[in-house]
Amino acid sequence: MVDKQKEQGSDEWDDILNHLRQVRQQVQEQGPLPEHEKQQVTDAFHRGLALLENQVRDAQGGLHGSSGGW
Repeated sequence: MVDKQKEQGSDEWDDILNHLRQVRQQVQEQGPLPEHEKQQVTDAFHRGLALLENQVRDAQGGLHGSSGGW
């Protein structure tokens, strides 16, 4: 079950990163985004940050130094 969660997290990362890469390319080729698209990109960025924060918390929960904690 843990592997399935990691796989889903990996898929979500891939989706977010691909979306942000596409937006970057669009901005490079066409200039600034229209206002309605800016919110979509902002939301994708925030989802990526939330996912990263969750993964860091998960990693910290599974890591212990010699004293039992970091």
